[in-house]
Amino acid sequence: MSPLAVSLQQALDLGLAGSLSLRGSALEVQSGQALVGLARSRFLPKLDLVGLGTWAQVGTSIGFVSNMPSIGDLNLNLGGDGYAVVQNTFVNAGLVLRLPVVDFTRAPLMRAARAELDSARSELSEQQRRSRFDIISAYLFSQLADAQIPVWEKSVALSTTLLRDATAIRRRGLAARIDTLQAQALLQTDMQGLAEAQAQQTIARSALARVLNLPPEQVVTTRDPLVAWPAWTLALESTLNRSLADRPALAVLEQQRQAQLARVQLARAERLPSVGLLLGGGISGDWLNVPVLNVNSRLGVNGANVSLPGVNAPGTASGSFYDYGLLLSLRQPLFDGGQSRSASDLAERRAERTAVALDQARQAIVQNVQTWYANHQAAGPQMAAASAAASAGEEAVRDALLRYRAGIAPISELLLAQRNLQLSRTAQAVATHRWNLSRAGLELETGLGQEP
Repeated sequence: MSPLAVSLQQALDLGLAGSLSLRGSALEVQSGQALVGLARSRFLPKLDLVGLGTWAQVGTSIGFVSNMPSIGDLNLNLGGDGYAVVQNTFVNAGLVLRLPVVDFTRAPLMRAARAELDSARSELSEQQRRSRFDIISAYLFSQLADAQIPVWEKSVALSTTLLRDATAIRRRGLAARIDTLQAQALLQTDMQGLAEAQAQQTIARSALARVLNLPPEQVVTTRDPLVAWPAWTLALESTLNRSLADRPALAVLEQQRQAQLARVQLARAERLPSVGLLLGGGISGDWLNVPVLNVNSRLGVNGANVSLPGVNAPGTASGSFYDYGLLLSLRQPLFDGGQSRSASDLAERRAERTAVALDQARQAIVQNVQTWYANHQAAGPQMAAASAAASAGEEAVRDALLRYRAGIAPISELLLAQRNLQLSRTAQAVATHRWNLSRAGLELETGLGQEP
């Protein structure tokens, strides 16, 4: 897969569109919306369709069936030695409407759900800021790693030239063996630095690809050069006021505190009475079947009992009826084992803890703003000093190289000049990176998304 070269704006567009953190925050907002809908539905009317069906068969020889399903008690005149088989089928269908009339938990439950939703929305806004900063910082670190490669390559080239010159001068007998050894040591040191810079470049590009949510095999390179962005124009006091006045991270904690306070009211409302209305109606059908009904009668004659012929007279019966009714229920909790009081105390402590976290977050924001602002103020002079040092170092290396070739300066003078030049070039790149990163940090804290 070929490398993907992106500008900073392209990285922002690509990274914000595929950010996993933003996707998770968006899902939290959707969860909060579902929670509000769930809280609202708790107090809406509920309509249920209910049904019942039974079938039973009873065989009896005593003429009385007790507690028969669906129809209760049944009496049969069987006479002596009579027998009956009774089958009963019952079907019922109806509608039940349940409506909460008075419930003091409604308002605090809705407030808690809406506060959770507002907290999720504020978290999404804060995550947008942080995702933007993560992308910018990863891009800046990749720029810094890319800028270090030519610095070390120039050092390697200069060390190679120095070693070649030292070797040639020694062949003429004009230099000591230690000159070539020192030149070789300098070259190997620069080779080590180049290898480390290449490793850091690979790591930085990998980190940039991860924050852009790209496949592991995709290599990302920076298109924009490492140049200084415009200076931060707001004063420290204005920057602090802006960061504290419009910061979603603070709104997240404040909404969480409001949710906890609403849960305190919710726990207290659980001890208050509630009134509910139940309205139901339906239609029922019953089918009674007596397939076997043997009735044996006896006749008494002059004190003697004479059995008469038995009668087998099966029969059936069926019918239907409708019914409806209204039920008004009152519920007043008397003792719940201290559950509502404990829930209220727990919510109060969590609200107080959130208030403490809110103060801590304000302190952290103030400290971050002051840190970013101080770094930005210091990076400006550092860039100027490093640029001047690099220019002077280039001249010093050229002069030292000419002096060494002319045999009027030791190699140690050239080694020192070359090392100072390498450090100055590195410091110049680091100062520019620090300048840009501190500005990005101030944008994070204030929300002023000024494009560089």
